[in-house]
Amino acid sequence: MKRCFFVTPVVCQRFRQKHSPLVVDGRQFCECTVSLLEVLPPDALGHRFLDFARGCNAPRPMYFFLMALFTQVIYLIMFTCLLLVLLVIWYRRGLQSPAEPHVAVIVLGDIGRSPRMQYHAVSLAKHGCEVSLVGYAGAQPTAEVLSHPRIHLRHIVPWEFPRSLPFTIKAALKVVFLVWGLLKVLLFSAPKFDLLLVQNPPAIPTLVLARIIATLQGASLIIDFHNFGYSLLALKLGEAHPLVQAHLAYETFFGRMADDAFCVTAQMRSRLASEWSVSATPLHDRPASMFRPTPLEGQHALFLSLWDSGLLDRLSDWWPDGRSQTLFTEVSEGQVSRSSSRPHLVISSTSWTPDEDFNQLLDALPALDRDLAKAAKRAVVVVTGKGELRQQFEDRYAAMSQQLKAVRVLTLWLSFKDYALLLGSADLGLSLHTSSSGFDLPMKVVDMFGAGLPACARSFAALPELVRHGENGFTFSSSEELAQSLSHALGVATYDLPQLESAAGQPKLNGWDENWDAVAWPLLQSHLQKSRRKAD
Repeated sequence: MKRCFFVTPVVCQRFRQKHSPLVVDGRQFCECTVSLLEVLPPDALGHRFLDFARGCNAPRPMYFFLMALFTQVIYLIMFTCLLLVLLVIWYRRGLQSPAEPHVAVIVLGDIGRSPRMQYHAVSLAKHGCEVSLVGYAGAQPTAEVLSHPRIHLRHIVPWEFPRSLPFTIKAALKVVFLVWGLLKVLLFSAPKFDLLLVQNPPAIPTLVLARIIATLQGASLIIDFHNFGYSLLALKLGEAHPLVQAHLAYETFFGRMADDAFCVTAQMRSRLASEWSVSATPLHDRPASMFRPTPLEGQHALFLSLWDSGLLDRLSDWWPDGRSQTLFTEVSEGQVSRSSSRPHLVISSTSWTPDEDFNQLLDALPALDRDLAKAAKRAVVVVTGKGELRQQFEDRYAAMSQQLKAVRVLTLWLSFKDYALLLGSADLGLSLHTSSSGFDLPMKVVDMFGAGLPACARSFAALPELVRHGENGFTFSSSEELAQSLSHALGVATYDLPQLESAAGQPKLNGWDENWDAVAWPLLQSHLQKSRRKAD
């Protein structure tokens, strides 16, 4: 860039000799720009851009336009960097550190639907940190988050845009408003931070803004990689799309600018180290204390509550009369027991996104229905969650439901508390998560294991770190394998599958608190101490 400043007067003097200073139009300016770029070193970014523009065989006006655009972008970046340096100097003069360590946990999504970041917030608060949990309002967070005096919810107001807008325009507008919302909350509505813990994805605009804010406040930036944002975008646009490639470059660059990082699997750590040059500590998901087997008394109260609220109306022809029994439980002489005609209960949860193909479940239902009918058994499959693909699933199930006699499917939206109770009342968990990158793990399976359930899970590269086929669950790839896994796990049919080594009803993982204290807290504590020393 320095060389650019030195050669500019020479190029412009040559330009003035060739053209009258009073007759300088846009095309002539672009010719000057080309001359400038040609004297740059062969490996310079500008020279590579020049080669790209020439190779496009674009019309000459477009060629000059690209040259001018590139030059303006370079000058804009230089001006922005200078402005940021001045802003850092001015801003940090007036900062005062709070008495206690202050951590921003940034979700940039619905806080209530981001369990891992809520668990981070609670764990940090238990260790004496003041925590600002930043994200969208929506689903209700856990009771621990709402009741803890050290956790402060700071909401970003999302903007809704017309569905008719093209995806790229809508995404650009969304980024602009997110930038303003994040800056407003993090710079002007909260005290100084000592550490920023950021969820990725989404990466845009979170990573660049978090890096700027961390620099302004002298704080450490820690990224918690749940997945890769570019891989999610590739589900919509395809891996070869220029926007996907740009997203990958952006995510890689700002991933390297973090002070430290967590990730959710050992395979993701290897990928980050080998391809991104990012050193990340694997922090595997673990179930929160709320996920455990539900006592029969709790099951009975839950099923009565769900029935009274109308959420189980699709089971009305199976539901018994009276308050002393439900479809799943019954009360006799003050004692609650499992109903003698209780159907099997299978639970899944989803955000109804493209990386979970619930059509696979619908394709498996007829075979499962036949196995259940042969064994004179019934089953209820409950799928919880909200998302854009839910209606499509419900429409297709409604069209085929009349042909299913022994299995029913319900789609519900539950509070965290009720979801945990329902999970602890079930017989089997189901995950259709496939991972857009192949490197993350489904947290729903972690919760299922915490509730003591075996799980049937869609197979992908990193899954063996969590689900071991024939030990704590079954893995499948096709709809046929899914149907066989469900029937075998429920005991209504026997297929060429192993018997589970660990029975349902017993938690299969250590809890979140124990794991977080051993893995995450030492790393975070060291960065908090560094930030506090810099502030002093």
